[in-house]
Amino acid sequence: KLFYVKRRGGYDLISMLQIARIVKKYDINVINAHHYAPFVYSYPATKLLNNKSLIFTEHSVPEVVGLSGKHKHLCNILFYRTDVIIGVSREITQSLQETFPLHSNKIMCIPNGVDVERFSVHVDRNIIRSELGILPSDFVIGTVANFRKVKNHLCLIKAFHLIAGTFPHARLLFVGKGFGNAPDDSEKDIKKLINSLSLSDRIVFAGYRDDIPLLLNALDIFCLPSFSEGLPISILEAMASKISVVGSDVTGIKEVISPEKTGIMFPSNDHKWLAQVLERLIKDAELRSALTQRAFDFVVQEHGVKKWVNKYQLLFESV
Repeated sequence: KLFYVKRRGGYDLISMLQIARIVKKYDINVINAHHYAPFVYSYPATKLLNNKSLIFTEHSVPEVVGLSGKHKHLCNILFYRTDVIIGVSREITQSLQETFPLHSNKIMCIPNGVDVERFSVHVDRNIIRSELGILPSDFVIGTVANFRKVKNHLCLIKAFHLIAGTFPHARLLFVGKGFGNAPDDSEKDIKKLINSLSLSDRIVFAGYRDDIPLLLNALDIFCLPSFSEGLPISILEAMASKISVVGSDVTGIKEVISPEKTGIMFPSNDHKWLAQVLERLIKDAELRSALTQRAFDFVVQEHGVKKWVNKYQLLFESV
Protein backbone atom coordinates (compact mmCIF):
# COMPACT_ATOMS: atom_id res chain seq x y z
CA LYS A 1 0.00 0.00 0.00
CA LEU A 2 1.04 3.59 -0.62
CA PHE A 3 0.18 6.23 1.98
CA TYR A 4 0.51 9.93 1.33
CA VAL A 5 1.25 11.94 4.48
CA LYS A 6 1.16 15.67 3.87
CA ARG A 7 3.83 17.62 5.65
CA ARG A 8 2.98 21.12 6.80
CA GLY A 9 5.45 23.82 7.77
CA GLY A 10 7.99 23.44 10.57
CA TYR A 11 7.98 20.31 12.69
CA ASP A 12 4.52 18.95 11.92
CA LEU A 13 3.48 16.80 14.88
CA ILE A 14 0.24 15.79 13.16
CA SER A 15 2.17 14.21 10.29
CA MET A 16 4.39 12.36 12.75
CA LEU A 17 1.31 10.95 14.49
CA GLN A 18 -0.16 9.91 11.14
CA ILE A 19 2.99 7.93 10.38
CA ALA A 20 2.85 6.37 13.85
CA ARG A 21 -0.73 5.23 13.30
CA ILE A 22 0.18 3.64 9.96
CA VAL A 23 3.11 1.79 11.55
CA LYS A 24 0.88 0.48 14.34
CA LYS A 25 -2.15 -0.40 12.22
CA TYR A 26 -0.19 -2.43 9.68
CA ASP A 27 2.28 -3.83 12.22
CA ILE A 28 5.29 -2.55 10.28
CA ASN A 29 8.50 -3.89 11.77
CA VAL A 30 11.17 -2.03 9.81
CA ILE A 31 11.06 1.57 8.59
CA ASN A 32 13.64 2.67 6.03
CA ALA A 33 13.70 6.47 5.85
CA HIS A 34 15.44 8.13 2.91
CA HIS A 35 16.95 11.62 3.39
CA TYR A 36 17.07 13.80 6.49
CA ALA A 37 13.52 15.17 6.78
CA PRO A 38 11.75 11.79 6.32
CA PHE A 39 14.18 10.34 8.88
CA VAL A 40 13.32 12.98 11.47
CA TYR A 41 9.60 12.45 10.84
CA SER A 42 9.90 8.68 11.02
CA TYR A 43 11.82 8.64 14.30
CA PRO A 44 8.96 9.43 16.73
CA ALA A 45 6.62 7.04 14.87
CA THR A 46 9.20 4.28 14.95
CA LYS A 47 11.25 4.60 18.13
CA LEU A 48 9.15 6.63 20.55
CA LEU A 49 5.61 5.42 19.87
CA ASN A 50 6.05 1.93 18.40
CA ASN A 51 9.56 0.69 19.30
CA LYS A 52 10.27 -0.63 15.79
CA SER A 53 13.50 -0.87 13.79
CA LEU A 54 14.63 2.27 11.97
CA ILE A 55 17.11 2.49 9.08
CA PHE A 56 18.27 5.82 7.66
CA THR A 57 19.50 5.96 4.05
CA GLU A 58 21.38 9.05 2.87
CA HIS A 59 21.76 9.93 -0.84
CA SER A 60 23.81 13.12 -0.84
CA VAL A 61 27.14 14.37 0.51
CA PRO A 62 25.97 18.03 0.50
CA GLU A 63 22.97 17.03 2.61
CA VAL A 64 25.34 15.59 5.21
CA VAL A 65 28.01 18.28 5.31
CA GLY A 66 25.42 21.04 4.87
CA LEU A 67 23.56 20.27 8.09
CA SER A 68 23.42 23.26 10.39
CA GLY A 69 24.67 22.95 13.95
CA LYS A 70 21.27 22.23 15.48
CA HIS A 71 20.32 19.66 12.85
CA LYS A 72 23.68 17.94 13.15
CA HIS A 73 23.20 17.84 16.94
CA LEU A 74 19.69 16.41 16.47
CA CYS A 75 21.03 13.67 14.19
CA ASN A 76 23.71 12.77 16.72
CA ILE A 77 21.00 12.28 19.34
CA LEU A 78 18.60 10.36 17.11
CA PHE A 79 21.36 8.10 15.79
CA TYR A 80 21.81 6.52 19.24
CA ARG A 81 18.57 4.60 18.75
CA THR A 82 18.74 4.32 14.96
CA ASP A 83 19.56 0.74 14.03
CA VAL A 84 21.54 1.28 10.81
CA ILE A 85 22.76 4.31 8.83
CA ILE A 86 23.38 3.77 5.11
CA GLY A 87 25.21 5.73 2.45
CA VAL A 88 24.33 4.90 -1.17
CA SER A 89 27.93 5.53 -2.25
CA ARG A 90 31.39 5.24 -0.72
CA GLU A 91 31.80 9.02 -0.57
CA ILE A 92 28.48 9.51 1.19
CA THR A 93 29.32 6.75 3.65
CA GLN A 94 32.70 8.31 4.38
CA SER A 95 31.05 11.70 4.84
CA LEU A 96 28.62 10.20 7.36
CA GLN A 97 31.47 8.56 9.26
CA GLU A 98 33.47 11.79 9.39
CA THR A 99 30.47 13.90 10.39
CA PHE A 100 29.11 11.46 12.98
CA PRO A 101 32.16 9.57 14.32
CA LEU A 102 30.31 8.52 17.49
CA HIS A 103 28.06 6.31 15.34
CA SER A 104 30.59 4.95 12.84
CA ASN A 105 29.96 1.39 14.04
CA LYS A 106 26.44 1.42 12.60
CA ILE A 107 27.24 3.25 9.35
CA MET A 108 27.49 1.09 6.22
CA CYS A 109 27.47 1.41 2.42
CA ILE A 110 24.89 -0.17 0.11
CA PRO A 111 25.47 1.24 -3.40
CA ASN A 112 22.45 2.03 -5.56
CA GLY A 113 21.37 -0.60 -8.08
CA VAL A 114 19.40 -0.70 -11.32
CA ASP A 115 17.26 -3.31 -13.03
CA VAL A 116 19.53 -4.03 -15.98
CA GLU A 117 16.91 -6.15 -17.75
CA ARG A 118 14.46 -3.23 -17.72
CA PHE A 119 16.94 -1.13 -19.68
CA SER A 120 18.04 -3.87 -22.06
CA VAL A 121 15.07 -3.18 -24.31
CA HIS A 122 15.10 -3.86 -28.03
CA VAL A 123 13.11 -1.20 -29.88
CA ASP A 124 13.33 0.59 -33.19
CA ARG A 125 15.15 3.72 -32.08
CA ASN A 126 14.08 5.54 -35.23
CA ILE A 127 10.48 5.31 -34.07
CA ILE A 128 11.42 6.84 -30.72
CA ARG A 129 13.39 9.55 -32.51
CA SER A 130 10.55 10.27 -34.91
CA GLU A 131 8.21 10.94 -31.98
CA LEU A 132 10.73 13.48 -30.69
CA GLY A 133 11.26 15.14 -34.07
CA ILE A 134 14.78 13.71 -34.40
CA LEU A 135 16.05 12.28 -37.69
CA PRO A 136 17.61 8.80 -38.01
CA SER A 137 20.82 10.43 -39.26
CA ASP A 138 21.14 12.81 -36.30
CA PHE A 139 23.78 12.27 -33.62
CA VAL A 140 22.04 12.73 -30.27
CA ILE A 141 23.63 13.80 -27.00
CA GLY A 142 21.25 13.80 -24.08
CA THR A 143 20.71 13.86 -20.36
CA VAL A 144 17.96 12.79 -17.97
CA ALA A 145 17.80 15.33 -15.17
CA ASN A 146 15.23 17.79 -13.88
CA PHE A 147 16.07 21.44 -14.37
CA ARG A 148 17.91 22.19 -11.14
CA LYS A 149 21.03 24.33 -10.92
CA VAL A 150 23.06 21.49 -9.42
CA LYS A 151 22.58 19.48 -12.64
CA ASN A 152 24.44 22.21 -14.59
CA HIS A 153 22.65 21.91 -17.94
CA LEU A 154 24.24 25.25 -18.85
CA CYS A 155 27.68 23.66 -19.13
CA LEU A 156 26.39 21.07 -21.60
CA ILE A 157 24.65 23.74 -23.68
CA LYS A 158 27.83 25.83 -23.87
CA ALA A 159 29.87 22.77 -24.87
CA PHE A 160 27.33 21.82 -27.51
CA HIS A 161 27.48 25.34 -28.94
CA LEU A 162 31.22 24.94 -29.50
CA ILE A 163 30.76 21.78 -31.60
CA ALA A 164 27.42 22.57 -33.26
CA GLY A 165 29.02 24.10 -36.35
CA THR A 166 31.39 21.17 -36.85
CA PHE A 167 28.61 18.61 -36.52
CA PRO A 168 25.44 20.00 -38.16
CA HIS A 169 23.53 16.75 -37.52
CA ALA A 170 24.21 16.79 -33.76
CA ARG A 171 21.24 17.32 -31.45
CA LEU A 172 20.73 17.78 -27.71
CA LEU A 173 17.90 15.97 -25.91
CA PHE A 174 16.80 17.10 -22.44
CA VAL A 175 14.49 14.84 -20.45
CA GLY A 176 13.16 16.46 -17.28
CA LYS A 177 11.07 19.30 -15.93
CA GLY A 178 11.47 22.64 -14.20
CA PHE A 179 10.12 23.79 -10.84
CA GLY A 180 8.72 27.24 -11.47
CA ASN A 181 9.88 29.76 -8.89
CA ALA A 182 11.84 27.31 -6.75
CA PRO A 183 15.24 28.76 -5.71
CA ASP A 184 17.19 25.98 -7.43
CA ASP A 185 15.15 25.93 -10.66
CA SER A 186 17.26 26.47 -13.77
CA GLU A 187 14.72 26.17 -16.59
CA LYS A 188 14.53 29.91 -17.27
CA ASP A 189 18.32 30.22 -17.41
CA ILE A 190 18.53 27.19 -19.71
CA LYS A 191 16.05 28.56 -22.23
CA LYS A 192 17.57 32.03 -22.05
CA LEU A 193 21.02 30.65 -22.87
CA ILE A 194 19.67 28.50 -25.70
CA ASN A 195 17.98 31.50 -27.28
CA SER A 196 21.07 33.69 -26.90
CA LEU A 197 23.20 31.06 -28.67
CA SER A 198 20.56 30.48 -31.40
CA LEU A 199 20.32 26.76 -30.61
CA SER A 200 16.55 26.43 -30.36
CA ASP A 201 16.32 24.30 -33.50
CA ARG A 202 19.07 21.94 -32.27
CA ILE A 203 17.72 21.13 -28.79
CA VAL A 204 14.72 18.94 -27.98
CA PHE A 205 12.82 19.21 -24.69
CA ALA A 206 11.05 15.93 -23.96
CA GLY A 207 9.64 17.07 -20.61
CA TYR A 208 8.97 14.72 -17.73
CA ARG A 209 8.74 11.11 -18.93
CA ASP A 210 8.20 7.73 -17.31
CA ASP A 211 9.47 5.73 -20.30
CA ILE A 212 13.17 6.40 -19.77
CA PRO A 213 14.31 2.94 -20.99
CA LEU A 214 12.77 3.72 -24.39
CA LEU A 215 14.07 7.30 -24.57
CA LEU A 216 17.63 6.27 -23.78
CA ASN A 217 17.60 4.24 -27.01
CA ALA A 218 17.37 7.50 -28.93
CA LEU A 219 20.76 8.64 -27.61
CA ASP A 220 24.30 8.17 -28.87
CA ILE A 221 25.94 9.81 -25.82
CA PHE A 222 24.62 10.36 -22.30
CA CYS A 223 26.12 13.33 -20.45
CA LEU A 224 25.69 14.32 -16.80
CA PRO A 225 27.53 17.61 -16.08
CA SER A 226 26.31 17.99 -12.47
CA PHE A 227 28.14 20.00 -9.82
CA SER A 228 27.56 17.12 -7.39
CA GLU A 229 25.71 13.80 -7.17
CA GLY A 230 24.97 11.09 -4.65
CA LEU A 231 25.36 7.97 -6.71
CA PRO A 232 23.81 8.85 -10.08
CA ILE A 233 21.17 6.30 -11.06
CA SER A 234 20.79 8.05 -14.43
CA ILE A 235 24.36 7.16 -15.42
CA LEU A 236 23.89 3.54 -14.33
CA GLU A 237 20.69 3.40 -16.41
CA ALA A 238 22.53 4.78 -19.45
CA MET A 239 25.26 2.19 -18.96
CA ALA A 240 22.62 -0.55 -18.71
CA SER A 241 21.19 0.77 -22.00
CA LYS A 242 24.63 0.51 -23.62
CA ILE A 243 24.97 4.24 -24.19
CA SER A 244 28.37 5.95 -23.97
CA VAL A 245 28.53 8.08 -20.83
CA VAL A 246 30.29 11.34 -20.02
CA GLY A 247 30.29 12.92 -16.58
CA SER A 248 31.83 15.74 -14.59
CA ASP A 249 34.66 14.84 -12.24
CA VAL A 250 32.66 15.32 -9.04
CA THR A 251 31.44 13.48 -5.98
CA GLY A 252 29.27 10.50 -6.85
CA ILE A 253 29.97 10.43 -10.57
CA LYS A 254 33.57 9.45 -9.88
CA GLU A 255 32.29 6.26 -8.26
CA VAL A 256 30.55 4.97 -11.37
CA ILE A 257 32.77 6.20 -14.19
CA SER A 258 36.27 4.76 -14.51
CA PRO A 259 37.97 7.24 -16.90
CA GLU A 260 38.63 5.78 -20.34
CA LYS A 261 37.22 2.43 -19.20
CA THR A 262 33.49 2.79 -18.50
CA GLY A 263 33.15 6.38 -19.62
CA ILE A 264 34.91 9.72 -19.97
CA MET A 265 35.12 12.50 -17.41
CA PHE A 266 35.83 16.22 -17.63
CA PRO A 267 36.65 18.89 -15.01
CA SER A 268 33.51 20.22 -13.39
CA ASN A 269 31.93 23.17 -15.22
CA ASP A 270 34.67 23.22 -17.90
CA HIS A 271 32.53 23.47 -21.05
CA LYS A 272 35.55 23.75 -23.36
CA TRP A 273 36.98 20.46 -22.08
CA LEU A 274 33.53 18.87 -22.35
CA ALA A 275 33.28 20.05 -25.97
CA GLN A 276 36.56 18.28 -26.75
CA VAL A 277 35.28 15.07 -25.11
CA LEU A 278 32.04 15.17 -27.10
CA GLU A 279 33.89 15.83 -30.36
CA ARG A 280 36.21 12.91 -29.67
CA LEU A 281 33.33 10.52 -29.03
CA ILE A 282 31.34 11.66 -32.04
CA LYS A 283 34.32 10.95 -34.29
CA ASP A 284 35.35 7.64 -32.70
CA ALA A 285 32.65 4.95 -32.99
CA GLU A 286 35.07 2.22 -31.89
CA LEU A 287 35.79 4.06 -28.65
CA ARG A 288 32.08 4.47 -27.97
CA SER A 289 31.53 0.76 -28.54
CA ALA A 290 34.37 -0.26 -26.20
CA LEU A 291 33.19 2.11 -23.45
CA THR A 292 29.59 0.93 -23.62
CA GLN A 293 30.48 -2.75 -23.35
CA ARG A 294 32.79 -2.25 -20.37
CA ALA A 295 30.22 0.00 -18.70
CA PHE A 296 27.47 -2.56 -19.22
CA ASP A 297 29.61 -5.29 -17.68
CA PHE A 298 30.38 -2.99 -14.73
CA VAL A 299 26.70 -2.32 -14.03
CA VAL A 300 25.79 -6.00 -14.21
CA GLN A 301 28.59 -6.97 -11.83
CA GLU A 302 28.51 -4.10 -9.34
CA HIS A 303 25.10 -2.43 -9.48
CA GLY A 304 22.57 -5.07 -10.53
CA VAL A 305 19.21 -4.75 -8.80
CA LYS A 306 19.30 -8.33 -7.47
CA LYS A 307 22.54 -7.70 -5.60
CA TRP A 308 21.15 -4.43 -4.25
CA VAL A 309 17.86 -6.00 -3.13
CA ASN A 310 19.62 -8.93 -1.47
CA LYS A 311 21.75 -6.60 0.64
CA TYR A 312 18.67 -4.73 1.86
CA GLN A 313 16.77 -7.97 2.42
CA LEU A 314 19.55 -9.35 4.62
CA LEU A 315 19.66 -6.06 6.49
CA PHE A 316 15.90 -5.97 7.09
CA GLU A 317 16.02 -9.52 8.43
CA SER A 318 18.89 -8.73 10.81
CA VAL A 319 17.64 -5.58 12.57
